[in-house]
Amino acid sequence: MTTRGLHATSGVPEPRSAPPASTETPTLAAPGFEGGMSALAVVGLDEDGRTATLAVGARTVTARLDDALHAIVVRGAIARGERLVVQREAGELVAIGALRTAPTPGIEPGDDFVIEARRVVVRADHEVSLAAGTSAIALRAVGHLELLARNITARAEGVQKLFARLIELN
Repeated sequence: MTTRGLHATSGVPEPRSAPPASTETPTLAAPGFEGGMSALAVVGLDEDGRTATLAVGARTVTARLDDALHAIVVRGAIARGERLVVQREAGELVAIGALRTAPTPGIEPGDDFVIEARRVVVRADHEVSLAAGTSAIALRAVGHLELLARNITARAEGVQKLFARLIELN
């Protein structure tokens, strides 16, 4: 059966079969795991079946994704080499979250953050500001847009229009 998944070494989505997983109930070597939690390396994801394949030593086991755990979080864990937090519930392993080991945009500072989405919406009651070095752009709720920079370049392939009651030049 072909499933949508990610592979830990490439991090690139590709159609493939899920890695073979043990059908037995795993006995994990983590001390105190009985009824507790453990963090395990994730090596595969079956989004259709809502399961993750986890490495336990030299073998793999399958854990069901908790209803609150989004598959995108698991894909991110695979891409960054992070672990999934699992616990035993009614005799089966359930992945309940990812152990974050990298800065989270908007929470911790980091070197680079990339936001990838079909659409990004930022809303604020009073002001939205973006700044880099000595350049900035500010959008204010009172209908004011302010651009601050040493040089400002505007390009258009078609017509570039300026509409205003008054345009001041120098």
